[in-house]
Amino acid sequence: MKRRLGFTLIEVMVALVVFSVVSVALVKNTTTSLRQSGMIEDRTIAWWLAENEMTSLRMLPRSDENYPNSGTYRDVVEMGDTSWDGETTVEVTENDYVRRIVISVYRENQEDAKARLIGFLGRY
Repeated sequence: MKRRLGFTLIEVMVALVVFSVVSVALVKNTTTSLRQSGMIEDRTIAWWLAENEMTSLRMLPRSDENYPNSGTYRDVVEMGDTSWDGETTVEVTENDYVRRIVISVYRENQEDAKARLIGFLGRY
């Protein structure tokens, strides 16, 4: 009887096809995970920046000169090796002693806000 000492060419080709299909699926899954991780990082940093701005407004001494007028203010902040555009919109409410504050944070040169925080600020 003759004994086989290896794999046939067909067996090797089938194994390579199975390996390539599994490899493509793993690479696609890894790429998706990395993209989602980057999006979560951007949203987290943007939320921190929005919270920092709201806290800064709330920590100002309560006086007429620190009470914000209605309007939109923009500034650029560096965090995480990235420039972020912050947009603070102050809106008048039904109560003269309360302002509605909307803080939107954008990654530099992007249209969609990564974070939007809405709060209220009282005069006294």
